[in-house]
Amino acid sequence: MITSKAAISLVARREIRARLFSKPFIIGLGVTSSLIVLAFVLASVFGGDDPTRLGLVGEQPAAAQAILEQQAELEDRELVFEDLASAAAGQEAIENGDLDAVVIDGTTLMMKREDVGLLSFVSAAWQQGQLLEGLGDAGLSDSDISSTLGQAIPLTVQELEPDDDRETKDRIAFVSVVLLFLAIQVAGAYIMMGVLEEKSNKVVELILSSIKARHLLIGKILGIGVLGLVQMLVLVGSTIAAAALTGSSVLPSLSVSMVVWGIVWFLLGYLLYGSMFAAGASLVSRQEDAQGALAPVSVVIMLSYFGSAFSASDPDSTFTRVLSVLPPVAPFAMPGRLATGSATTFDVGLAFVLTALTAAVVILLAERIYVRSVLHTDRPLTWREAWRLESS
Repeated sequence: MITSKAAISLVARREIRARLFSKPFIIGLGVTSSLIVLAFVLASVFGGDDPTRLGLVGEQPAAAQAILEQQAELEDRELVFEDLASAAAGQEAIENGDLDAVVIDGTTLMMKREDVGLLSFVSAAWQQGQLLEGLGDAGLSDSDISSTLGQAIPLTVQELEPDDDRETKDRIAFVSVVLLFLAIQVAGAYIMMGVLEEKSNKVVELILSSIKARHLLIGKILGIGVLGLVQMLVLVGSTIAAAALTGSSVLPSLSVSMVVWGIVWFLLGYLLYGSMFAAGASLVSRQEDAQGALAPVSVVIMLSYFGSAFSASDPDSTFTRVLSVLPPVAPFAMPGRLATGSATTFDVGLAFVLTALTAAVVILLAERIYVRSVLHTDRPLTWREAWRLESS
């Protein structure tokens, strides 16, 4: 037997050489990068905000349209008006998707289904328009109306923690969740395929005649971890290049620290989930049995991903804060909170420590299962059966 360090290094180098320049790895990176670029291109072409299209039928309050245009300008909303001959024409335009809503005779707002946001946006302007008409009908002159309304001073907004880039940071948070999920999932799949290949073609028996099973596992995790890191950097680079190519405003706030933290959390997530993939793959000898064996791992990683994606839209909530420090979820959720600036030093430290400790425990447990089941080829094993086997 060779020394532990030499054995682990040998296996790691073997994994890197065998996969880094292989066609599947290169093609996979190329396809993923192309999909990222395509997503940005499609978003730039079709992702713009549609204008609010409003039809007008009959008489309307004189000032309503001007008030609504002012409100649209404040909300940075594009607004399009269209005069219609009848309510029937308005109904047809809505059903055909040509209009969002139609105001009929200044009293009725017709829409396909109730949209609270659109209703409040339009009705407020029409109510103000009707108020102005009512004041005029009551005998007040235009100067009196202007003087009276001018006394109503709107509230001034004072932000204690202004953040002009918050929307952009929220987008970065969501993108980071997706990228980290893809990187960890693909790296885990490489470990699974590597273990299955060695078991199915009996190569593992030859390897274990020279080195210990635990050294094979650790070397495999380290070697494929390097490949996963390369993949992660390519995904980040593709995202940045795609954003620059399309002129997207999604990533202008991306900083070096965000990239570094993304790498740190990828490594923690990879160690946590990669060891589980290796242990699960060691339970079976055929590709078709792997899905069942890895079902518990798949459930955990998918729930963690969806929870992180959901919480990315509200990074300041208590739910998100609690979720982001839990070890299964932290590798996906915490980078997003770091991007938005909502994570405190305590949150980051707690999440890091808990995830690192959990990853260490999971690696030890995965090692026990892997060492006991990697030479077992008679039939698929359950996790419990593998745990009870004698060490090979």
